[in-house]
Amino acid sequence: MVQAGNYDYTHSCVTSDSFPARHAGGPRLREIVLVDFGREITSAEALAQATHLGLGKPEYEDALYFGIQHPEVQRERPIVFLHDPWVGFFGRRDVLCLWTNAGRRELGLEGFDDFWSAAHRFGFVRAPRS
Repeated sequence: MVQAGNYDYTHSCVTSDSFPARHAGGPRLREIVLVDFGREITSAEALAQATHLGLGKPEYEDALYFGIQHPEVQRERPIVFLHDPWVGFFGRRDVLCLWTNAGRRELGLEGFDDFWSAAHRFGFVRAPRS
């Protein structure tokens, strides 16, 4: 999925060992809703607000599929996907983020426990209609 995203840079820890594809039989495409909180915010606050808006927590595959399907959206502003964090080096909890740097599309990891700036948008999942 990372190769299909055709990124100019990918964090070296974003591998199939760390982020294995869990959906056999092809992509599980879900509707991603981008939310802009317009202020500095923690992951816990963003998740609580998303729940209040009726949105669900993404999985890391949602970030990867979004990057494949909408490559230009990340050039506008960074997009954070608050999936269950991957525990990286020194116990830091990270999540996938899409952004641009000097015109290059990048797929990286950012600290789940850090503050997010007003520039960040968040990718959440719209609940399917029953």
